[in-house]
Amino acid sequence: MSTIDKIYIEKIILHILDSSLGVPILSEEEHPYDENIIDFMEGHIEKAFKDINAKKAFFDVGKNIVQDLCMDISNDNTTFIEKTKEFAQLMYNMMNENITIPPCDLVCSLFNGDGKKYLGFFILNYKSSYIHYVEETQNKRINKVIKQRTTLPNENQKIDEFIIIDLEDYSILLKEKKHEISGQKEYYISKYLLKSKDTLSDKEKVNIVAKVSKKIVQDYYEDDITKMAEIKNAMVQSIEKTDTIDIDHIKREAFTKNLELQDIYEEEIKKRGLTEKTIEVNEDLNKKIPRTQKLVTDDGIEIKIPVSYLTNNNKIEFVNNTDGTISILLKSIRNIKSK
Repeated sequence: MSTIDKIYIEKIILHILDSSLGVPILSEEEHPYDENIIDFMEGHIEKAFKDINAKKAFFDVGKNIVQDLCMDISNDNTTFIEKTKEFAQLMYNMMNENITIPPCDLVCSLFNGDGKKYLGFFILNYKSSYIHYVEETQNKRINKVIKQRTTLPNENQKIDEFIIIDLEDYSILLKEKKHEISGQKEYYISKYLLKSKDTLSDKEKVNIVAKVSKKIVQDYYEDDITKMAEIKNAMVQSIEKTDTIDIDHIKREAFTKNLELQDIYEEEIKKRGLTEKTIEVNEDLNKKIPRTQKLVTDDGIEIKIPVSYLTNNNKIEFVNNTDGTISILLKSIRNIKSK
């Protein structure tokens, strides 16, 4: 997912959407300027563009209420208050009909990122936390700890759900969670609110590659540890060279002499919805890519080894013994520490 560096917030408004109140509390004015709130929102916008759970989405062709109100704001930013209220009301109607959708504060923001104009809807689902409370009676003061239901995510946490609309091409950056709608868990934001088509998130793409890799190794290599390490090593090499996970590179490196299996690997990935040949890897996603392999023996011994070592006979060797057992030989060790 692409990132942005320079963020300038033009407008912010806060609407309170809590179905237990009976009506949405819609703000009649923009949020007053506050440097701390600006910093808070800029930090969350920056995190949103890096979020590996965010996915690209697109409005369906045809009449779309949300796209229309976004276009209205883009064409005339004086409509910002009224149009965000319309959006908040649409959300609240969904929440009122489906009580499993959690209450939230909806922060709407018109902002610029690296020179492009965006409209963001940040859904701040309430978190439960504990605060102190001082109760004064006639004769005594009692300090208590009480549970606060409506606290918001702090600047170090990620927002659970958000919608960011590029006001040039009206593409959408979307992060959403499934909620129970008419008895079934669904993504209500994309399906019912935005009525959009979406792609896979970066995390979902990597999970597909990992699951297909594991399946191929199970089906064709009897869960061979070295073969799994070859695939992981090819993935790491691809990232280090190009900042992408290159499917062609992985299949060539892992199944060098088996063109048929290369085709099977690619087809399995496509069947699961990943049609792209490369996956861009930003800093946050890079941290999630496994660079070690944990081995667990039948008697509970655990060994964590860099995947590059598993394919290097100068570092580790698996010896098949005549009695059917396996010995693991670690080589060229200069020092061992206890952790």
